[in-house]
Amino acid sequence: MSLFGATRVQGPNRSIELDFIRGLAIIAVMGFHFHSYPTGSAFIAAIEFPLKSFGHEGVNLFFTLSGFLVGGLLLKQYAQDGRIDAGRFIVRRMFKIWPAYYVLILFHVFAGRHPASSFLVQNLTHMQNYFGSSIAQTWSLAVEEHFYLFLPVLLILFARLRLRANAILGILFAICALVLVVRTAAVSGGDLQGTFFYTQYRIDSLLFGVILAGVYWLKPAAYRWIAAKKKTLVAIVVALVAWISFGTQNLALDQSIGYTIQAIGFCALIVLTLEYSGAIRTSMIYRAIGWIGLYSYGIYLWHSLALAPGDMLIRKAAAMGLPAIPSWGVIMAAQFAIAIIVGYVTTRAVEFPFLRMRDAFFPAKRKGTIDVPAVGGQAS
Repeated sequence: MSLFGATRVQGPNRSIELDFIRGLAIIAVMGFHFHSYPTGSAFIAAIEFPLKSFGHEGVNLFFTLSGFLVGGLLLKQYAQDGRIDAGRFIVRRMFKIWPAYYVLILFHVFAGRHPASSFLVQNLTHMQNYFGSSIAQTWSLAVEEHFYLFLPVLLILFARLRLRANAILGILFAICALVLVVRTAAVSGGDLQGTFFYTQYRIDSLLFGVILAGVYWLKPAAYRWIAAKKKTLVAIVVALVAWISFGTQNLALDQSIGYTIQAIGFCALIVLTLEYSGAIRTSMIYRAIGWIGLYSYGIYLWHSLALAPGDMLIRKAAAMGLPAIPSWGVIMAAQFAIAIIVGYVTTRAVEFPFLRMRDAFFPAKRKGTIDVPAVGGQAS
């Protein structure tokens, strides 16, 4: 299965495989943030472990997937036309990201849940990852905003220099290596907050996704070769799971080499999911996770609203002396349901109308096709 659902790529058809990855990421983020009812049960603790442990990794997965998709939009144009239309790209990103984001900011201004001084200027200037914000989840959006400005400029430079694919990929790898060195030095200096939040330390997670997109669009034969290595991809993903389960417990190690390990592993996960989902893509759970992924941006923006109802239910259950395990299940399910419903409603009410407006006034330019044969026996 190739990136947009066909071996001959022409137009951005929705990929359930990529929505499935988005769904996994947002479920990890929600599970990490949601409050749970204490049960004392080892069985519940085992269920909770992936939910309560991998939220940061869910954000890292969003970063790499974003780099793959956004880099793919630009590198597809570079491969077809030998140029980058940065202005159109940025405007289309603004229509995608800003309306829902600013509705969230306006909600918090009028709701008064946080003092305006704790978030307004920081979020309006997209510098909340440096200066902090009481709307805590928006820090990662600042990193992506900075990336959306940095990447087109870099690719325009590549286009003007008429660089070939190997040179482009080599420079992107070099930037990732430089970021790793600088981040490791910062971790050694004790700046764990900076290495977690600041764009200059996190941008390689996105650039690895761009590198994968570069291989996909600029070197399709190399992509086919990588995608055909199913056992190797599986081994890398297994190693990724092992790292996330055990290596991330050491913050200094994780925030230095760990981000690089995760980005490489997530690239393997993206290829494996695209090419080898097979019959499971029609299963109910796969499609349910994919559906959640479709609304993942809205859910990510608004999921913190589920925390207060969750706390209320926890207090009620404790006061009434309700059984712990059923209470845990109801409380967690309620928080997930609230977050998903609010994300769904806001996406349909805000994001989708602006996307239709964007496509009417600033349609994507689609010229020609590029053959990217599928591997792994997937039908087009």
